[in-house]
Amino acid sequence: MSAVIRGAASAVGTPMVITELPEDAVPSDVARRLVDRGQRLCPVADDEIPLFTESVGASLAASGLAPEGVRHILVTTETMTVSGSRAAHEQARGRLYKACADLGLGHAPVTALTFGGCGAVLSALDYAALMVERDATGGILVVAVGRMRDGDSRELAPAVSAIGDGVASCVVTPGGGDGWTLRWLLRRAFLETAGLDRSTDFGPTLVTLGRALRSLRNEARERGLPQQPRLVCNNYGLPTVRLFGSALGVAMDDVFVDNIPVLSHLGTPDLLINLASLPSSRREVLALATGPADCALALLERTSRDTA
Repeated sequence: MSAVIRGAASAVGTPMVITELPEDAVPSDVARRLVDRGQRLCPVADDEIPLFTESVGASLAASGLAPEGVRHILVTTETMTVSGSRAAHEQARGRLYKACADLGLGHAPVTALTFGGCGAVLSALDYAALMVERDATGGILVVAVGRMRDGDSRELAPAVSAIGDGVASCVVTPGGGDGWTLRWLLRRAFLETAGLDRSTDFGPTLVTLGRALRSLRNEARERGLPQQPRLVCNNYGLPTVRLFGSALGVAMDDVFVDNIPVLSHLGTPDLLINLASLPSSRREVLALATGPADCALALLERTSRDTA
């Protein structure tokens, strides 16, 4: 039985004009460059837990899955579990557990996926689909959390994107109902980029990523590609997204960029938010998730009209 990705929902921080963010968050010259790259707003939140609660509650309602029907929770995040001390890490973990319990999810084990960075959400969806296919009782909740810590710069250097705050979620259940199925997923790693100084020059990383994407494109053709696929990916600046589309052989008109001006880059939530924002007429979609040292490309097919 195929697994279905359903009930995609999100909650984001208060939209802030990038050029009006504090200087220590995004320097004014960087903010102007980001605006030139297609970004205008950056959602900012004081706390990720209310966003978590709002998004998860909406996903459960949209999917029709009761809290007691969730048998596992997969959380993808780069920022929520990062802290300067063990005590701070345990505090963040405890707040997450309490939020789950308050939603009626206190019975469900929680697994966090972190090292994949912004690309971890596709891994979580793949993992959830495998879990459902092995055991069709109940569903798996996938939650993507992105929020900058106080005092951190919101610039993804060098001026690739501004980083905002938001949460996106969905449930993965046995087949049936509106949603998306994962037809195939391909991965490429480039761990050697860990030795590059990306704080001043992101170019070598993009070159390496471009090679990986061209390799994935050839393998994807063997797996089966739509005639004119739509591409969804993370909300980086328009030049970076154009590079992704070009490397994969997707025309820029078929790359989904509607959320870049209003959300900038939220990190792991981007892909789920963009997937939920697609017009219902789109039946097949290429989904690209890129992390600091790997990338994943998946073909998703809509099961029926998805109103989530």
